[in-house]
Amino acid sequence: MAELYQYRKDIDGLRALAILPVVLFHLETPRLSGGFVGVDIFFVISGFLITGIIHAEIREHRFSYAGFFERRIRRLLPALTLMMGICGVVAWFLLMPTDFRGYSEALAATTLFLANLYFWKKTDYFGDPVENIPLLHTWSLSVEEQFYILFPPLLILLARYASRHLNWVLCGLFLLSLYAAQRTLGTQPESAFYLVHLRAWEFLAGALLATGLIPASTRQSVRDAASIIGLTLVLLSLVLLDKDSSFPGVTALPAVLGAALIIHAGMGGDALAGRWLSCKPMVFFGLISYSLYLWHWPIYVFFRYYLIEPLTPVQLGIVFLISTGVAWASWRYVEAPFRRRGPRIGIKVFPVAAGVSMLLLLLSLPGIVSKGIPSRLPDEIAAIAGVAKEKMPYRSACFGLPTVDKKSAHEECALGGTGDPEFVLWGDSYALSLAHGADLAASEIGATGRFFGRSLCPPALGVRNYRASKVVCREFNAAVADYIHAHPSVRHVILAGNWPRYLASSEDDGQGGDYTPGLPFREGLEKTLAWLNSQGLRVSIVLPIPNSPFDVPSVLARAHYFDHPIDPRIPLPAHQERMRPVHAYLGALSERQDFNIVDLEPVFCDDTHCRTEVGKRPLYRDGGHLSRLGSETTRSLLAAVLRAPLGRESR
Repeated sequence: MAELYQYRKDIDGLRALAILPVVLFHLETPRLSGGFVGVDIFFVISGFLITGIIHAEIREHRFSYAGFFERRIRRLLPALTLMMGICGVVAWFLLMPTDFRGYSEALAATTLFLANLYFWKKTDYFGDPVENIPLLHTWSLSVEEQFYILFPPLLILLARYASRHLNWVLCGLFLLSLYAAQRTLGTQPESAFYLVHLRAWEFLAGALLATGLIPASTRQSVRDAASIIGLTLVLLSLVLLDKDSSFPGVTALPAVLGAALIIHAGMGGDALAGRWLSCKPMVFFGLISYSLYLWHWPIYVFFRYYLIEPLTPVQLGIVFLISTGVAWASWRYVEAPFRRRGPRIGIKVFPVAAGVSMLLLLLSLPGIVSKGIPSRLPDEIAAIAGVAKEKMPYRSACFGLPTVDKKSAHEECALGGTGDPEFVLWGDSYALSLAHGADLAASEIGATGRFFGRSLCPPALGVRNYRASKVVCREFNAAVADYIHAHPSVRHVILAGNWPRYLASSEDDGQGGDYTPGLPFREGLEKTLAWLNSQGLRVSIVLPIPNSPFDVPSVLARAHYFDHPIDPRIPLPAHQERMRPVHAYLGALSERQDFNIVDLEPVFCDDTHCRTEVGKRPLYRDGGHLSRLGSETTRSLLAAVLRAPLGRESR
């Protein structure tokens, strides 16, 4: 197996084919919409190279965990520590409190190689805005290290007790991991993306080459054909996939198999695609690929964070050049020296690694425990940014209750007075944003109501869940309906939700959308309206506020802090275009059900734009939810809605 750890220029070229698409994808290059598969290629390369070394050492009875992890520490930790240290200094001066706290949490998670688990709980890599997370890319390093904690013991056991069946066992694990990843995509796509056991098949694809599942070919024509097919599969993945693809799983299989074919073709000698990958520019980017991966994303994030506006093509080009230069310096003066053994470095790896890790953890604590250390910033800026984390009334007491608790319903969830409820505000986080304004409006006119809400739960009976991995809605909505039925004093039900999102996510209702296995959203909402109408209740549907394309408190705070003049308003046509499908749907629905539409557009918009601030005070606490001030702004409109005649006589 000596050829496995002899230097191969084509593998450095393959690293370049992995890193360049990742960087260009992150830098918003439209023609490389599938550039994220570069990470999957890295996993295959890693599985091949590291398994080859481990397997050879096990067979020669010279494998040691100490030696293995020393190599891993020398390979990863110096450049990673330098990157996180410098980023920490920049973050201290640049990031708003919420973002600095997130950076501190990610720093601790990355230091412990648990970043994938942290981001698994915090963010959707493709679905959420991630431009403000400098360490997001470290998730893949954590996945890799977790795999290499688990894999060597397994390989030792198989080599000792089942050497004849080693490849078949690894094949079985490959298929099991791939099957589990594909199955998980339907219900928990974040898990399939971030968790090591659902990514293991990609490492195992490379490992199976290293353990000799398929012998190297001695025929030039076979090697050339395999390399060209492999290169084609990788290139097609780069241009045909995009962030909306169901990924990873079988959609990652062409890129993984393509990388494996290129590696295997080079095991028996040179190959056609391998010769192209061995050219000097590709080898250069392959050599600096680890450092380039480390540096390109935080450099992009910090540029974008400071400039606020999306980067121009020229600015993106500058980011690429700076990233490449910094990566070369990191490789030349940090990576390469620390990877060499001997007196030139002359340090004890494990104590130093432990000390550095402890220092990084200690440095992360202030940002975590003090909620981003807002004292770093001028008071005015901290106040603007702090709106993102202000306490919204009703959030802790009655938002997200698994059922409608009677005590909470009578006390903490009361809107206006505390007597028998005359109305109910029911919905998701958009309803929570209105609850404070509804409370003020009810107090103004002497009305009494209740608020019931749950994040990501449309007020639609029978809808099981939205994003099944996170939220279950059916029992909650049924409990709200039970409460309404048990209180004849309720005469008016106000439904509030992120209707555009629910409609867009249920385009393929019953064919796999985000709703499983309950009723489709449209059917659930119609069922709800029909039931409320049958109870003789007045029903109002509140349309959502205009959505901002950015996080309003953060952008306003940064604009004032960096003295960057921006227009924080939302163009009215953009809001109206977003609401067009909702108006069409509700217009058709009104022919079958009885309800009123409450449009918040006049409260926030003039003839051309929708405001997001009043005198440097944000009306939003993110891009789509009202702040306390924003909720108070809806008071007059909601009071008018509550004053309206109840309509039908009592039940």
